[in-house]
Amino acid sequence: MKKGTSQDEHRKISRTSTIIQVNYHTLDSFFRNFADNISTGGMFIVTPKPLKPGTRLSLEFLLPECDYPIHVKAEVAWSRSVPSEGQQRGMGVKFDDLNPSAKDKINTIVKRLRSIP
Repeated sequence: MKKGTSQDEHRKISRTSTIIQVNYHTLDSFFRNFADNISTGGMFIVTPKPLKPGTRLSLEFLLPECDYPIHVKAEVAWSRSVPSEGQQRGMGVKFDDLNPSAKDKINTIVKRLRSIP
């Protein structure tokens, strides 16, 4: 990422703010935290102990108005261990091969959330 650019400026797909409980695991650890934004490309998971970039994860989360959990593989794209003004500790994760029904559901939720004043 270029110096002086924010994660939002660098991101190809904009994210929408929402709170979603996320269960995720690596090969040897299980975690439960909350995502505070999401897009079809990934999400930001708020956590006091973010994992290192490149860490592979399996995620499970339930979207609002969805009857089934979404399961997807992901990779930690970046992490913030020290909070800065207005930004929490956590990590940005990038989804791998999100299935079409999950992508459609995320798109529907994102569009609905963006239309709320």
